[in-house]
Amino acid sequence: MNARTTLWVALIAPLLTQQVMASDDKQDHKHKAKTVEKQAKHQGKDKVTELDPADFSVSAGISVSDARVLATRYQLTGQSALPPGIRKNLAKGKPLPPGIAKKSVPKAMVAELPQHPGYEWQVVGTDIVLVSIATAVITDILIDVLN
Repeated sequence: MNARTTLWVALIAPLLTQQVMASDDKQDHKHKAKTVEKQAKHQGKDKVTELDPADFSVSAGISVSDARVLATRYQLTGQSALPPGIRKNLAKGKPLPPGIAKKSVPKAMVAELPQHPGYEWQVVGTDIVLVSIATAVITDILIDVLN
């Protein structure tokens, strides 16, 4: 090899190495994404979507145990759970599943729950959910409060 070729190889080799390493990183990221998707399908989720943090800017503001105390006080325990196929569709960031029997939380209990303008509390099976009034999207779920 002459001096010019050696110089050229010395200048280009690091760039090629960086491209190969970047390609490996992309492949690794794709592999991890597929693994997460497979795990989600195994857990009964049909599709993995990236969640927008703005969708969850409002949380329930009460613990499940505190909500359970309120439910007991207002004699709301002993409710029937949703069928498993419908219950798996009940998730934060998703709209309320169509065709489910939802009820409003009694006014006396609502008065003791945290208030969030633009949101309402709904009873869905044994859960209490905080739902956006405008979009019907679930913001937070208190699981098995009414069990």
